[in-house]
Amino acid sequence: MSGINKPVISPEPLDEMINGYRVSHILNTAVEKGVFTRLSESKSKSAEEVAGAMKTDPRTTEKFLNVLVTLGLLARSDGSYANTVEAETFLVEGRPHYMGNYVRMTVGSNKLLSFLDEVLESGGSLQERLGDYTFDEVNILGCAEGALCYELPSMFETLREIPEFAGAKRILDLGGAHGAYSMAFARKDSVSEVTLFDRPHVIEFAKQFIAGYGMEDQIQLVAGDATDDDIGNGYDLVFVSHVLYRKEGIEAVLRKIYDSLDIGGAVILNHWVLDESRTGPRISVLFDLYISMVNRDQQCYTVNEYAGLLREAGFSNIRIFDIQTPSSPSMIVMGKKD
Repeated sequence: MSGINKPVISPEPLDEMINGYRVSHILNTAVEKGVFTRLSESKSKSAEEVAGAMKTDPRTTEKFLNVLVTLGLLARSDGSYANTVEAETFLVEGRPHYMGNYVRMTVGSNKLLSFLDEVLESGGSLQERLGDYTFDEVNILGCAEGALCYELPSMFETLREIPEFAGAKRILDLGGAHGAYSMAFARKDSVSEVTLFDRPHVIEFAKQFIAGYGMEDQIQLVAGDATDDDIGNGYDLVFVSHVLYRKEGIEAVLRKIYDSLDIGGAVILNHWVLDESRTGPRISVLFDLYISMVNRDQQCYTVNEYAGLLREAGFSNIRIFDIQTPSSPSMIVMGKKD
């Protein structure tokens, strides 16, 4: 056909964006149906056997399983399906690095983006439309799985080289949610006293999560709201991870943290951050939009903005540590109380 020219650039990056929702939705369905956990129970199963276990249509189930093969999560041989190493490691329920709730949480946030048109037009938020949005069990467990698989290993390698962390005897994990960080802190030596502070309904989830690792006697759990309630005092270290995304009240919380520390104590902030142009990294920019849709009082900050907030609260000796990975654009910003 004359007159039709090939574009000078490839549309493949755009194609990946277009199909991203399809892929995430299929993965979430596979997690919800327990596909990978079922296949872990035996060497391999046919599509008919999988359909029988899930009570689904065999013909559609086969097509569904074939998509999981193309995604590298299943392998097919002689008409039977088996987990790949990736699926066996991360998507079989009960395994140490299970990420099923992380998948559920992420796809759940994608569904909230269906309100994007409405929020763009009104400038409001989903909290105003749908009422208060609080973390449920899937969100808390999903955050725990993300921390254990992405952030915590590299973050701990960084923290162990920081003198204020290595020498800390009384540690507060403020807004510690699931307790994964608290458990890592309690394991760093046998004499550290670790307190996890979070809202009452979150503390109940943390209690169960920590008990699953047999560490319920090593971490003190305190319920409250950091904005309004006393967080304690006499700490050597206050750790705050993925909590300080609010615009209103962040200065008061940081001053409260400053007052809770002994002289020589330190605060460590671990958050997803934006670059100075506020257009990268991609995950942080997407998260910035998402949290502002949920509540327009929320936003992501840059590293320099966090550093400035710490200085305003009275902290000195501000230090920055880059622990970013492709899946977790976290930066550590810390300050000291002299």
